[in-house]
Amino acid sequence: MRHFVLVLGALCLLVGFASWNRSSPAPVATAEDMVAPFVLDNFYRGVCWVGGRRNIQNASFDTARETGIDWISQSPFGWMDNQYSPEVRLNRKARLFNESDNGVRATTQAAHASGMKVMLKPHIWLSRPLNNGWIGEIDFETEEEWSKWEDSYRNFIMHYARVAEEERVDMFCIATELSTPVRTRPAFWKGLVAEIRGVYSGELTYAANWWRDYDETDLWEDLDYIGVNAYFPLTDKANPSVEELVAGWQPHLEQIEQVALRFNKPVLFTEIGYKNIKGTSIKPWEWPRQVDSPALDASEQVNAYEALFLTFGQKPWFRGTFIWKWFSRTDRMSSDRVAFTPQNRAAEETLKKWYTYQGAPKPR
Repeated sequence: MRHFVLVLGALCLLVGFASWNRSSPAPVATAEDMVAPFVLDNFYRGVCWVGGRRNIQNASFDTARETGIDWISQSPFGWMDNQYSPEVRLNRKARLFNESDNGVRATTQAAHASGMKVMLKPHIWLSRPLNNGWIGEIDFETEEEWSKWEDSYRNFIMHYARVAEEERVDMFCIATELSTPVRTRPAFWKGLVAEIRGVYSGELTYAANWWRDYDETDLWEDLDYIGVNAYFPLTDKANPSVEELVAGWQPHLEQIEQVALRFNKPVLFTEIGYKNIKGTSIKPWEWPRQVDSPALDASEQVNAYEALFLTFGQKPWFRGTFIWKWFSRTDRMSSDRVAFTPQNRAAEETLKKWYTYQGAPKPR
């Protein structure tokens, strides 16, 4: 019976995604063997955009376009005191220009004028997290507290849904990494998606966390894309080869594919990135300041990006990536600074290689 279900699922995948790819993807071999992996004509080549303190959009977008970038995401913030505070506050005093409403609008307009598309991805920031907690642990003991938090989150996200509609934003993310609320309060999220669709006419996704989130929710049936913030661990050693990293992706690849099959929806990596340090693929989710004695290593960041595109570029259910992160002020990103961005590092050329790849010649 299990074999029959798997076969049936595979057939459904082929039928459901036939419009995306009518040829069978080539098997993964070695990095040397693997060239020109993309099978999709509409692979989204995105970055998570970081604005400055003032509007300096035009030159920044020209540079990004040269790298092959055709999508950006923007993340205006809402604020909570900690993961147990039942209130989300709008970000009325944004530090960075593109985190303000005016900045979101100006950046969206500049991106559209340059030929790029935009995903608006609002995010919650904890100002004083308890016990090193994070937003995926937001939880409450009483229904009254849950109701208060849900009302305030609704006000927060509906505000940005209206901004997204007014600026013709191409894709809207209903939440980012809210693992526990999404997993434990499904009725609220189903109703919220309906409310958002009432004011916003574009496509919707959720930026789910890679751990105990994207694969534990049924929310995807109400959205257009399965979104994953894909900081999966790929190895337990430093200096892994590209082939070792591709092998490290395989169990995660299988799990992601099962979710794509189940919901018959395309997958987006709404965030993915690697630091320019030794061992970057061991715990990709760690912020630079969390790493003990980080050792700069540009080659491991390059290998991580190579493995990413070699693994997913061939999958007909995979729609694209948003690289964390891309700064509008590139002159401030020195190569000897530990950071996620590929800018001013060898990894920028790797990203450019895959993002400007146009596909193998089609047979006549």
